[in-house]
Amino acid sequence: MHMKSRNKTLIQSSLLFLTLGILVLFPFQHEATAKTYYHVTLKAFLDPHALSAVEWTWVTLVEIPKSEAYPEQAALAESYGGSLGGSVLAFVRAAAWRSEHTYTIDKRCKDRPAEMEISWNESWNDKVYATGGLDNPNNPDELNFGFTTRRILLHNKRWFDPKSRSYVALGPVRMEGETAEEIRGEFILRPVNYRDPLKHYSFCGKQWVEQYRSAFNHFHLHEEFYDDDNEIFGQKFFGPDDEKTMVYQVLRTSSRTHPNWRQQRM
Repeated sequence: MHMKSRNKTLIQSSLLFLTLGILVLFPFQHEATAKTYYHVTLKAFLDPHALSAVEWTWVTLVEIPKSEAYPEQAALAESYGGSLGGSVLAFVRAAAWRSEHTYTIDKRCKDRPAEMEISWNESWNDKVYATGGLDNPNNPDELNFGFTTRRILLHNKRWFDPKSRSYVALGPVRMEGETAEEIRGEFILRPVNYRDPLKHYSFCGKQWVEQYRSAFNHFHLHEEFYDDDNEIFGQKFFGPDDEKTMVYQVLRTSSRTHPNWRQQRM
């Protein structure tokens, strides 16, 4: 019985040693399958004379190697002895919100001074599409991000064309006794679309609406994480005279949860 007990102890010790050996050989195996998420928060100040006139958007992307996003191109590169470096930042989810706002522009009506009134209502997003990439294989901290209506890679590694789905926009609602608003311009799918897509105009006895165009539609960011930091924070100016401000934050993390999701904070 003593010999059997000793053999059992030796076997257990050997198994423990083998287990420790595996852990030593593959100490970071769990990190090989870990995902890296990028949480973007943007705030656009739409009117330098009214700080309450803003748009917010929240986007989550996940890093996927280009070799997995473009398997055919990766195989071709490998056949020539090369490799497809870099990563695609695949779309997980996005949201946007705008405040209500009204402002006026001095013009002339029938050769007299007049004001054109322009306004829109508060609204949450209908559809938002964004993408990004780590396009420099020699610098994984270098990031590109922007909004688009072109094909985007989804988090499940499937490609999606936003224009493949029909886009329907609701026109102005006419109340009894009110003057009907004319619809001007085209209403098409844009990178950032709101449930209320209308921008209202009133001038010289006429009222009409056009499609509201988000300040984020043409936003593009080329930035870099520095000094092992996992946050990018900055601002850009936009508008005809760079009179408007866009504040941005990008967080790199292993968590899928956007820390600012639908909250007006950074």
